[in-house]
Amino acid sequence: MTTSNATLPAARRVLLTAALGSALVAGTALPARALDIPPRPSEGAVQDQADLLSTQEEADLNRLIGQKNKDNEYIRAAVLTVDGTQGESIEDYSRKVATDWGVGDDGRNNGVLVVADMGERELRIEVADGAREVLSDGDAESVMKDELQPGFKDEKYAEAFTNTLTEVYDQANPQAAHEREVRSNTIMGVIFGLLGLGGVVAGLLAWRRSRRTKKIREQADREIEQFQREHPEENITEGMRRAYYRYRQQNPKAPGLNATPGKAKDKDGVEREIQYAPTFQSWLPLYVMYPAVYSGASHSSTSGGSNYGGGASSSFGGGGGFSGGGASGSF
Repeated sequence: MTTSNATLPAARRVLLTAALGSALVAGTALPARALDIPPRPSEGAVQDQADLLSTQEEADLNRLIGQKNKDNEYIRAAVLTVDGTQGESIEDYSRKVATDWGVGDDGRNNGVLVVADMGERELRIEVADGAREVLSDGDAESVMKDELQPGFKDEKYAEAFTNTLTEVYDQANPQAAHEREVRSNTIMGVIFGLLGLGGVVAGLLAWRRSRRTKKIREQADREIEQFQREHPEENITEGMRRAYYRYRQQNPKAPGLNATPGKAKDKDGVEREIQYAPTFQSWLPLYVMYPAVYSGASHSSTSGGSNYGGGASSSFGGGGGFSGGGASGSF
């Protein structure tokens, strides 16, 4: 039996189509490309792949994290900036990076990873399960809205990270966050604890803390409004307002005569004592002169630490427990 010449091209087309279909099927069966995890910082705890920070700003952040790690056992934080998340959601990407880097202490799962994706203009505060015991998702959401998002919208990246990390560490330190409440409610706590009403105590402390914060902000707003009425030519930015909120929360009243003054480092790394300012009008000149000192960002009573932050590398201790806690935002 002979095959006509007209039949051959048709047969070839059938074979070619079948081969192409097989190739396409095989292609769809290939495994997805593995996520290219950014390298963990070789020094410090900041990986600035998006190049948002100057060398000095990165050193300052590492110094802040290092000092906070020494002062606070409840949190181990790190920072990552990228230009894209390789098709992953910001939540999945942050969780995978934090797990791969081992942010936090082994067995405590107390890691926090702050991520900025400049490609999609998205932000994430990823909080491990252990850290969520002292930094709830609601707390992370508040820090996101009050510090990280506004700073990125204003393109003040170093300030945004500094304020965010400070709030994360300060809010996640039960002793620092509830020191005054615990002292004033010791007797009440013992009584309710004996009655098996620990939940009532926790709720009461949370309510008192929220009420105190609200009162401080309301008083700060009144002081700012009065200043603006008396000095209409002065431009009070939202960043100044947020800085005064933080300063006033950390310095609600004049220190005692024998109290040790707090200290903070200015933008040049020089440690300075923090003077008490009773009003916004008395605080503003100090803030204009030394914004890093009077923004409530990094207060300590002792000096020390290396140029890049000393203990910042302790943010990576083989931690895990990143199951989706934290908060996301955009700018």
